[in-house]
Amino acid sequence: MLNVLRHYLPVRKALLVGSETILLTLVVAAVLSLHLWNVPRATLQVLAFESLDPVDARWRVLLSSFLVATLAQFTLAFNELYDFRVSSSRFERMSRFLTSASSAVLLVSLVLALLRLWKIPHVLEFPGLPFSQTIVLLTTSLFAAFLLVFLWRHVFHLILRRSSFRERLLILGSGRAAHRLVEELYARENSGFELVALLARSDETAERRRGERRGSLSASDTGNPWFEASVHGEPETTNGGTQTALATETKLLLAPRPGAQPSAAPEAVAVSEPLPDLVRRLDIDEIVVAFEERRGSLPTEELLNCRLAGVRIAEAEAFYERLSGKIPAEAMRPSYLIYNTGFEQHPLSAMGKRCVDLALSAFGLLVTWPLMLVVALAIRLDTPGPVLFRQERTGQRGRTFSLCKFRSMRADAEKLTGPVWATEDDPRITRVGRIIRKMRIDELPQLFNILAGSMSVVGPRPERPVFVAELSNKIPYYNQRHIVKPGLSGWAQINYPYGNTVEDALQKLQYDLFYIKYQSTLFDLSIVLNTVKTVLLRKGT
Repeated sequence: MLNVLRHYLPVRKALLVGSETILLTLVVAAVLSLHLWNVPRATLQVLAFESLDPVDARWRVLLSSFLVATLAQFTLAFNELYDFRVSSSRFERMSRFLTSASSAVLLVSLVLALLRLWKIPHVLEFPGLPFSQTIVLLTTSLFAAFLLVFLWRHVFHLILRRSSFRERLLILGSGRAAHRLVEELYARENSGFELVALLARSDETAERRRGERRGSLSASDTGNPWFEASVHGEPETTNGGTQTALATETKLLLAPRPGAQPSAAPEAVAVSEPLPDLVRRLDIDEIVVAFEERRGSLPTEELLNCRLAGVRIAEAEAFYERLSGKIPAEAMRPSYLIYNTGFEQHPLSAMGKRCVDLALSAFGLLVTWPLMLVVALAIRLDTPGPVLFRQERTGQRGRTFSLCKFRSMRADAEKLTGPVWATEDDPRITRVGRIIRKMRIDELPQLFNILAGSMSVVGPRPERPVFVAELSNKIPYYNQRHIVKPGLSGWAQINYPYGNTVEDALQKLQYDLFYIKYQSTLFDLSIVLNTVKTVLLRKGT
């Protein structure tokens, strides 16, 4: 997997994005540079006026075509066509490609018009072509390019069925950590990993723990064929001396065969071969060490031999971060948080983040003030009470501030109940409030909080002090999310739906800590773009 803007990009998705960039660029460049190969005298005069020869002009067209391809791929990504669950469906692929092609033409035309209006040179420049002809050729080339890319998608998915471009994975262990990884892999079928097997010790400890774990969940509850095997094969600790090999007393839980029923349990076989031989036989690309207790049970020598042979070795917590984009709850312990990389707070980074906050909030107010006036009028006409709603929230370092929102509930919403979490179908929400909450328009006045410095554009969701006190008593390290400023949007907000339980708060905390650990300007911008996509597609929470 490739690390791109704090996201781990599967190789097959990187190949798809890269191949389509090349296709889009070449088609647009071919159409927009036809006049530069057999150059008429009039075109030569235009190029001479711009101090260009045909070769330089063709290179400039190629660069501009790459920028056009990038803009076109934004529309593909916006329509979720780089999500393999969507892209693999022929009907969904066709309908969304038509929408993406039309959107790409409009977007490129708009950007080109604005660049010409603002007289910005050498960006999306096609030498030797007037503006009107450029628009016509861009429209033609983009529709032709999208048709070619649509056909390429069909070929690409055929190739995937024969060679999945997935990294083959072996998990050492079958306890809670291994089970958590299996559940996450099972939920993310397009993660780019293929779980081949779990390798677990078979000893008396497994039998003692079997009854303790059997009562929590079952394979039928989760739909995961690995579940019962991973729970009932609990084996990690031994009561004997130091173990340096997995050559004996182990069992291999093989992945369900292709076409097996979802409820089918994985095949379990005993193995006696050394770990390096097993890894070679199964063609493993990466080993994840997920032992609950590593002291006295870690096969150090065998893992070292595998690593020297080119097989990647990863700890369960680090692999879980790569896979899920959150820090696992079980990893929230002092040793992990102290010695792990990340969680860096540099003054220059803070200054840069503040500059981005000021720029984005000022731009947001400039663009949305007409909408805000319409919303304010609608709230006033809908129900009695103030248009704006102010509420005390917990900010950076635990300091409280007054958060400003459009009122979406009745003015006396908490008169009888006191502070309570909002629910999905909360009867206190007004008619206008239901609309603006769905589209997140109610949060636009928080742009003033960002200008004032109490909030950031990106950060953890600000909670009320009464809920912070309650959650801090129930969830370890909950207050660590207040290391940074709360945000209008955030990593947790775009990855997890609105929740009103302690379990929801724990899940969001894992995302928040991941954001704090890997915080950067580029990461913030990617979250902003995903937030815009979420709002426009009306997936608000």
